Amino acid sequence: MFKSLWHFRGFVWNSVLRDQQLRYRRSVLGALWTVAQPLALILIYTVVFGSVMRHPGMGESVFDYPVYLCSGILTWNLFADLISRLTGVFNEHAHLLRKVQLPKLAFPVIATGACLLNFAVVMAVFFVFLLFAGRMPGVSALALLPVLAIQLAFALGLGVVLGSLNVFFRDVQQALGIALQLWFWLTPIVYVPAILSE
Repeated sequence: MFKSLWHFRGFVWNSVLRDQQLRYRRSVLGALWTVAQPLALILIYTVVFGSVMRHPGMGESVFDYPVYLCSGILTWNLFADLISRLTGVFNEHAHLLRKVQLPKLAFPVIATGACLLNFAVVMAVFFVFLLFAGRMPGVSALALLPVLAIQLAFALGLGVVLGSLNVFFRDVQQALGIALQLWFWLTPIVYVPAILSE
């Protein structure tokens, strides 16, 4: 399986780049939206939760809670986006799977690569924000890499299973949106101990 994937590595890489081009093909800003969207998200959270709706338990600085919130939400968005894309990947490329002798795992890998490329840009914007806010973590940020690897492996495995089920039961993709919303609020992304204690 992995040998055949390596054989089609050129197709996989070109498909990842093509995915990025198609995403913003007819927009005025084009690929700048990749930077504009996370930047807008960070600025909105900083203004709303750092100033307007600031809680004493959210830290002393206006940047404390927005940094905490964005670090969770940006990685959650990678997870949710990847699972959502993988759930529909086999139906989306069914015509190619029938006509071309490609390894079935190629399309989940392409979706994962596209999500990772977008996430790399998002995290670059976030690290610039951390530098501006004086919250740059330094070498400790490397601890994020094994956590991301585990998250990606889990998302890839779950997404492929859901994608396979979605071929036979199209309701899987529809129900996934609801499940991800519930899952988001069950995770400690938006909660801090000081707020929960009240």
